[in-house]
Formats: sequence, C-alpha cells, structure tokens
Amino acid sequence: MGLFRDLGNKVEEFKQASEAAADEEASHECRDCGERFFADTETCPECGSSDVVSLAE
Repeated sequence: MGLFRDLGNKVEEFKQASEAAADEEASHECRDCGERFFADTETCPECGSSDVVSLAE
C-alpha cells in the first residue's frame, strides 16, 4: 500500500509544480478572480468576468 501512497504523493507534487510553472508563463489574468490563462478572450474562463488584462502590457 505504501507504493501507491508514494506514487500519489509524487503525482500531486508534479501537478502542483506544473500548475505553478504555467501560472508564471500565462499571458492573461482576470482582475476579479486572479485566474491566469493563455487564451486571448474577452471574458475569464473561470468566473466569466470581463475584467481581463494582458500581462504583456
């Protein structure tokens, strides 16, 4: 059983590290909820807010 717990812990560590790296590279951010994403949209895919800014500015 320890093998599966260790594997689960490694998967969770990888997931958190990859999400942090993606946030650092994101090109847009929602000012309402703080979600960061790559798509150039007029509304936030997480909360639907229209207060989206480009981080490249």
